[in-house]
Amino acid sequence: MTYQNYGQYNFSRSNRWQDWANLVLAIWLFFSPWILQFTRGATTGLEPTGTATLNANNAAWNAWVLGVIVFFVALSAISRMEFWQEWITLILGAWIFLAPWALGFANGSMPKAAWNHWIVGGLIFIFSLMNLASARPVDSSVPRGNVTRRRM
Repeated sequence: MTYQNYGQYNFSRSNRWQDWANLVLAIWLFFSPWILQFTRGATTGLEPTGTATLNANNAAWNAWVLGVIVFFVALSAISRMEFWQEWITLILGAWIFLAPWALGFANGSMPKAAWNHWIVGGLIFIFSLMNLASARPVDSSVPRGNVTRRRM
């Protein structure tokens, strides 16, 4: 088991299943517009013409772009854990969760897209928060190169 010292916190590389989960969620988010078929833009008949299509485009593009970004941040976290990666995925998870309201597809016309964003964004946020919460302060009496091992 190895520990790395970044700033004032240690991260164990052996127990980072959350990074793998975020990677899988990013892949799902990217492909979800096609799988859940919210690229077509469902309409309730109450929206002005073109609003449903605009909402579908917003939902799809948000899923594609954020899926790619979360994928690369999670991939970099798997290969080398840095404290900033967890903060970035935390912020991205919050945005994904809030996007249905911010981009206007939470109004009931696109329930699949909205629920997909809420679930995926919430899970990414929670997994990143778990990683941040598991970081433990470095004992300042231990020299930087001699970080002690924590027993599990």
